[in-house]
Amino acid sequence: MALSEQLNIRPLYRTDKPPCHGEAGDLLVLTPLDRNEPDRSDQGEASLWFCTRSSIGDGPEVPAIWKRVQFDGFAMCDQPVPKPPQNLPRLVRG
Repeated sequence: MALSEQLNIRPLYRTDKPPCHGEAGDLLVLTPLDRNEPDRSDQGEASLWFCTRSSIGDGPEVPAIWKRVQFDGFAMCDQPVPKPPQNLPRLVRG
């Protein structure tokens, strides 16, 4: 069984710093590895970041704020995906 589509976000290679410019809703992948460098870690060195505050271009520079997306499990191609945890706190507006 093959997936018909996969979303692939091209990573920012060899960096551990997000950009100062961003627009709320942007997604980016950071990795300390170089392009085509094998990742020998157990669960991967890449991390996914979500921009929650846009940088402001007019007047004094205000940098964007990026928040890391935290994952609750992992899967490999020869294993079924784990069930989502059922013990997470209820979301509240805050």
